[in-house]
Amino acid sequence: MAFAIMSRGFLRTSREILERSRAVGGVASAHCFMDVDVHHSNAAARIQHRSACTAAAMPSAPLVNMSMAPVCNGSYCLLKPRLNNTYLTKRKSSSKKRVSTVASSKRDEESDSDSDSDDEFERKRTSVRTKHSERGDSEFWRRKMRTLHRILDVNRDGVISFDDYKLLAKRFTDLGHLTPETSAEFEEVMRQTWVEQFGEITPYNLITAEQFLVEVHHRLNDEQMEKRIGRFLPYLFKAVDYDHTGHLDLEQYKLFFRCLGLSDEDAAISFAVIDKNGDGQLSLKEFLHLGRQYFLTEDDTKISKMFWGPLIDH
Repeated sequence: MAFAIMSRGFLRTSREILERSRAVGGVASAHCFMDVDVHHSNAAARIQHRSACTAAAMPSAPLVNMSMAPVCNGSYCLLKPRLNNTYLTKRKSSSKKRVSTVASSKRDEESDSDSDSDDEFERKRTSVRTKHSERGDSEFWRRKMRTLHRILDVNRDGVISFDDYKLLAKRFTDLGHLTPETSAEFEEVMRQTWVEQFGEITPYNLITAEQFLVEVHHRLNDEQMEKRIGRFLPYLFKAVDYDHTGHLDLEQYKLFFRCLGLSDEDAAISFAVIDKNGDGQLSLKEFLHLGRQYFLTEDDTKISKMFWGPLIDH
């Protein structure tokens, strides 16, 4: 009796399970083989929810021309939204256009940047080339430097050494018109000038005329070193300005030339040229200007070419 009751309960339970499975299977079969429109998709989603089916979330894309693409997973039906091909094509095309536009913009920017960089480089190179061609490349300037090399070669051995610089400084300080402090400053300036131009101070550092031209040319075209050209000139002026008037007359200019190892005749010729206003005097300002201009200018009409005496022929 008990066994019959259990059998009937088991059959009834099995029949209910079978009916529920058929109902669920019917819904899944209907959605697996039939497309539905947007209105039916909501109903299908509700049925699926009641059947413990996990439907994918609907995207935020437009629902125009959209159908539901069912994917059966055995025990439940997964409804996935399927976008219209035309809509997908438009989105992909729009995305490609944006990427293409950004890439093109970057290429244009890089091209402009490269062009600007090249132009800037060319301007700088042209500026440097022009600067170098303006100073120290003419034969006239080289002739002036060879003249100065001969003057600075105090012992007349064909080369310049630091001993020549010391001997030149001694000639001016021995005149006795510089204070001990000023004399010490003068000697230090001559030492610094040598080191900046020619390097270490040794008996073997001998500068030929061609080396002298190369070194002065380099200094002339270096912005910082160019500013210090002729900084020993004030000491030469003060050494021969024995009456401390701040002006040199012809006699004092002759004294200046004697310290350089030049003749009084050379001094008279040079003074006649550089005394432009003919007042018979040369101020400190004029002296410094002419002395620096001798290094800086390549204009052979400038009177500064006579500052260190007549130019040598070669």
